[in-house]
Amino acid sequence: MKVVAAGFLLTGVSLATSAAAPERVQFTGTVQQDGSAPVALDLQLPSRQAATLRLSDGSSLELATPGSAASPDSARVRLVSPSGEVMHTATIPGAGVISTSFAYLVCKGEVTYISPAPAVSPACDA
Repeated sequence: MKVVAAGFLLTGVSLATSAAAPERVQFTGTVQQDGSAPVALDLQLPSRQAATLRLSDGSSLELATPGSAASPDSARVRLVSPSGEVMHTATIPGAGVISTSFAYLVCKGEVTYISPAPAVSPACDA
């Protein structure tokens, strides 16, 4: 299993601090695409920030914490194809969210989103 440790861009905006907003949000998840090895991530983003993780196939995973320009009222996870098509968007409601776990399974172009993430990474049927 690959682990994403770097290769992300942080973007953020300066917004008024909310008493309910946590200092950071923990994103834990996997992306499994067809027969390739699953990509695992465990990333903390500061409050009011967003990050884009570029995957080896050219697709990307966009993460946003509550208060960011990308997701002002909730945390957000978005899977985007190499061509820029949004394949799936998950919104995690609440300005006070401190962690979320998820798994994406992409088999023959069909996307399955699972949250919370299962203990064992899902795989495409052979």
